[in-house]
Amino acid sequence: MARATGWSRARVAARLEELLHQRALRLAVDLAYAPFGFHATACLWLTVVPGRLKATGDALSSHPETTFAAAVTGSASLPVTVTCRSMDDLYAYVTGNVGSLPAVTQVDVVPVLHRLKQAGTRVHHGRLATG
Repeated sequence: MARATGWSRARVAARLEELLHQRALRLAVDLAYAPFGFHATACLWLTVVPGRLKATGDALSSHPETTFAAAVTGSASLPVTVTCRSMDDLYAYVTGNVGSLPAVTQVDVVPVLHRLKQAGTRVHHGRLATG
């Protein structure tokens, strides 16, 4: 950025820090999970007692395994995407962490067998593709 703007690195760093502090700028990072040892991703479609939807979503969004959570309409009102190290870890997460939430009445687990794109980046052979 310093090269592109003609500013010094120190000036760019200070400006970025200021923009982040003012919440005028947000950084988003896209990761290829497999190289970090995470090989089991699944979409969970949760049926949740309506009065406990927010609390359940808040609880799930605080778990490190959760990469996405949203409240939506329909019978499966809480779609959640989780990423675990292995299928055994995914099983333990669903049966333990998700299964222990009192307002969850049903879970449909849809494993991701092959990822083509995530967030804004295409994935090729388990790595983020350029271009």
